[in-house]
Amino acid sequence: MRIIDRPNKKGGTRTAKAGIVLVAAALGALLFLCPAASAQQRTIVLDPGHGGLDVGAKGKFGAVEKDVVLAISLKLKALIESNLDYRVVLTRDKDMDVSLENRAALANNNDAAVFVSLHANGSFRKKAHGSETFFLSLNSTDEESRKLAYQENTAAGVGDRIVEDDKNLIQMILWDMAQSAYVRQSSRLAEIIQRELNVLLATENRGIKQADFKVLRGVACPAVLVEAAFISNPEEEQRLIDDAFQARVADAVFRGLSAYLRLLRRD
Repeated sequence: MRIIDRPNKKGGTRTAKAGIVLVAAALGALLFLCPAASAQQRTIVLDPGHGGLDVGAKGKFGAVEKDVVLAISLKLKALIESNLDYRVVLTRDKDMDVSLENRAALANNNDAAVFVSLHANGSFRKKAHGSETFFLSLNSTDEESRKLAYQENTAAGVGDRIVEDDKNLIQMILWDMAQSAYVRQSSRLAEIIQRELNVLLATENRGIKQADFKVLRGVACPAVLVEAAFISNPEEEQRLIDDAFQARVADAVFRGLSAYLRLLRRD
């Protein structure tokens, strides 16, 4: 096909204009086909607790928390990215040390819409069982919650006192203020996730609770900490290392997240 350029009144050509239109159309199609290129896509940050030298809670038969929660987090990531228009960032995707401060900073640097920290519970009471979902509060719901938060906050590699300069201290204060603005949303998110855990996993409903978890303290978005089950309970330890049970935990948290995000869109 022969194209004849005819000058327009402004000295340009019709083909030049047509070329611009074609390029714009092609770029538009590329953006449509590549979800990662969408400026509207939001981020969910998943935090597999512990890692590296910090193994977390241990089970009677040798299971360790850091391995279990990483496996659940990877399954949850796949569910979210396959079914929701959100990208997922993991605070760790392998067995490595990550400070509690850096986990919170990663969420803020990625402008996270939601932050979920995944854990497996431990207790001196071997018969303790069931799932729990926490949101941030300076005042713990009960003594057991206070002790759990203390254990998480003083995990290996983060228990030593760190001397902070004034700039970092001010930044942490600002982050604390930011999280306090999301307490209501965090409570709502915790309640919905806990409901799904109760239904799908048929575990005892230990309810939503509050505690001063350092990993939640600095996050500037709705944030919760999920204790999937008690790895210190031999029966639940066996369930936690089972691939099918891990998938059910991931599915429960996914359903809770999905329901919460639908509510946000309606509000």
